Amino acid sequence: MKRQALYSRFKALEWQQQLGNLASTLASLSKRATVPQHDVLTSTLLREAALMIEWCAANIPRNYLLELAAMQRELLSWERVFPIEQARSILALHARHQSERLLQMAGFLDDDEGNING
Repeated sequence: MKRQALYSRFKALEWQQQLGNLASTLASLSKRATVPQHDVLTSTLLREAALMIEWCAANIPRNYLLELAAMQRELLSWERVFPIEQARSILALHARHQSERLLQMAGFLDDDEGNING
């Protein structure tokens, strides 16, 4: 998807939905990071996730901003060095944990149980 179209659709969402979309991007990244044939897609997902954090920063409750900024720095660092064969599983696990944390922030998962709220 073109970046401007992605930006327009993303900015129209409520902050919880923005975090949900970001969590989905990180979950997708988690599934693909261990597959060398998906290296181009993985790099794209790393950049896309970093952009999403930038785009949603103005809407996010202040108490989450430092955590999101750290997440963004990590994603950009991974983008610069990816692929590192020995670190694929670490990136996948880390992206999965970040995805779950974002779902907690947005209120889609319980903090203590990891269960989806509904």
